[in-house]
Amino acid sequence: MAQNGQDEQLAKQFFKSGSYQKASELYEKLYKKYKSSNYYNYLFDCYIALNELDEAKKLTKKYSKKYKNNPTSIIDLGHIHQIGGHTKKANQSFEEALEVIEKRPQYVSTAANRLYKYQYFDFAIKAYKIGLHDPSKSNYHFQIARIYGQMSDVENMYSNYLELLSVNYGYLQSVKNAIARTISQDSEQENNILLKKLLLKRVQNNNEEALAELLIWLFVQEKNFDAAFDQEKSLDQKLGLNQEKVFKLASICRKNEAYSTAIDCYQYILNTEGSPYFLDAQLEILSVKKEQLSNNPGTSKEQWAELKSEYINSFNSLGKTSYTILLLRDLAQIEAFRLHDIESASVTIQEALAINTASPEDMAACKLVYADVLLLENEIWDSILLYSQVDKEFKHDLLGHEAKFRRAKISYYQGDFDWAQAQLDVLKASTSKLIANNAMELSLLIQDNLNLDTTTVTMQIFARADLLIYQNKLDEAYTSLDSIIMGYQGHSLIDECLFSQYEIRTVQERTEDAAELLEQIIQFYSFDILADDAKYALAKLQENYFRRPEEALKLYQDIITNHQDSFFLAEARKRFRILRGE
Repeated sequence: MAQNGQDEQLAKQFFKSGSYQKASELYEKLYKKYKSSNYYNYLFDCYIALNELDEAKKLTKKYSKKYKNNPTSIIDLGHIHQIGGHTKKANQSFEEALEVIEKRPQYVSTAANRLYKYQYFDFAIKAYKIGLHDPSKSNYHFQIARIYGQMSDVENMYSNYLELLSVNYGYLQSVKNAIARTISQDSEQENNILLKKLLLKRVQNNNEEALAELLIWLFVQEKNFDAAFDQEKSLDQKLGLNQEKVFKLASICRKNEAYSTAIDCYQYILNTEGSPYFLDAQLEILSVKKEQLSNNPGTSKEQWAELKSEYINSFNSLGKTSYTILLLRDLAQIEAFRLHDIESASVTIQEALAINTASPEDMAACKLVYADVLLLENEIWDSILLYSQVDKEFKHDLLGHEAKFRRAKISYYQGDFDWAQAQLDVLKASTSKLIANNAMELSLLIQDNLNLDTTTVTMQIFARADLLIYQNKLDEAYTSLDSIIMGYQGHSLIDECLFSQYEIRTVQERTEDAAELLEQIIQFYSFDILADDAKYALAKLQENYFRRPEEALKLYQDIITNHQDSFFLAEARKRFRILRGE
C-alpha cells in the first residue's frame, strides 16, 4: 500500500511537470492493478499527450467493456478519431454518447464535462440541453451560458443566464458576477445594449423579480440611477415589496453622489402610505439634501436657509428625541458654518446634548459639533476640553480619532507645532482614510514649511489665518495671508497663502479675483506641490464659470502630461475627453 501511494504521488508529479512517458509507465502499473476510473483518465491523457493513439484506443475499448453504460469511453474514442483527422467518425461517436445519456440522464454531467474538457463545445451544449428535459436541472443553463461565453456567442450566453433566473432566483448573485466581466459603465457598449434589450423584453412580459433586479443592477453599473429608480419603483408596486429595495437604492445613489435620484427614492417612500421606512426616509432625505448642498460650491445662503426650515418642520412632526438627535447635530452645523448664526447653533446643539436617552456615540458626535461651535466663538479652552473628553471615551474608535485630529488642529492654530505634529503622526495610521489623509496633509504642511525656517513666526501667522478662515473672518484672514506674501517673499508658504486666498475669494463669490490668484500659483510656483491643485481648480472655473472650454482643455491636458501622480489625474482625463467630444 505504501509503495502504491508513492507510485501515485510520483506519477502525479511527472504528469504535472509534463514528463508524460514516465507518468504513463506508473499509471499503466496502477491501472492494471486497480482498474480505477481516476487512473484510466490520467493514463488516457498521457497517451494523448504522447500521441500514442493506438495505445489510447486499446485502453478505451478495454474500459468500455467494463463500463458499458458510461459515455466517457465513447467520447474518448471520438476524441482519438478527431486527433487522427477522422472528423466524421468523431462526430458519430459523440452522437452515440448523446444517445446514451438520452436513455441514462444520470450521465449528463459526466458526458458534458468530458466534451467541454476536449473543447467540443457544441456537443457539450447538446449534452446539457438533454439534461434540461428534467425541470430540476435548471442549473445546467449556467454551464451552457459559460460555454457560449467561451464561444463568444454573447446573446446565447445572456439568454441562458436569463432562463436560469426565470426559474431559480438563487442564482442571481452568481449571474451578476459572471455578467459583470462582460459589460462596462458605458451604456452604449455593445454588450450593455444587448443585455438591456433582452432584459426589457422579458421584464415587460412578466413580473419575474430576479430579471427585474438584474436590469436594475445593470442600470446601477452604468450609473443610470434615474432608470434604476423607475424600474425599482415599478417592481415595488407590482410585487408589494414594502419599499425595502427602493430604500437600499437610495443609499447606493447617495454613495455615488446621485443626490437628486436619492431624494426621489426617499420622496417616493414618504408618499407611500404605511411604508415601514417612512421615519427613516424622513431622516435620510434631510441628510442627503445637506450633503447635496455641501458638495455644490454654488450653493447660496438662501438655499441653506430653506433647508433649515425643512429641518425645523421635521422636528415639529418627529420631535427632538434620541431618534432625531443627529438631525439636531446637522442643523447646528448648518447654522454655524453655512448661515454663520453661531448663537442659534449653540442653542441647537445644547438641545441635542440635553437628550439623555441618546446613545454614547450620538452624544459624542454632538459634543464634537459643540466643540466646533465653541471654537467659532473663540472659546478655545472649552473646545479643547470637549475634544479631549471624546478622545478619551472613544480612544480606539473613529470618533476618538476625529476628536484627536481636531484637538491637534487647535495646537496648530495656537502655534504649538511640535505637539500637533506628535498627534498627527499617531493619526496617520487611523483606520479612517479621510482622517489619515487629513493628518498626513497637515503634518506635511508643518514639516515642509517649518524645518526650512529659523523662526516659527511665518508659520504662526499662516496658522492664525487658518483659524480666522475657520471662524469666517475672511477679510482678516486675507490680510494676514497678504502680510506673509508681502513681508516674506520667497518663503515656501507663499503658494499655500495664494491658494488659501483663492478659497476665500471663492467663498466671497469674487470669482475673477480667485482665478487671478490661481494663475499666479501656476505662473510662479509651477514646481511646487499645489501646482496641479491650482491647474485643476482654474480648469473648473474656465469650464463652468467663464465658459471657456478651450482654456479648460489646455489645463486638463497639462495635468495629464505633467502631473502623472496627481490626485486629479483621473478626473482631468475624463473632463479632457468630454471637452474633446470623445
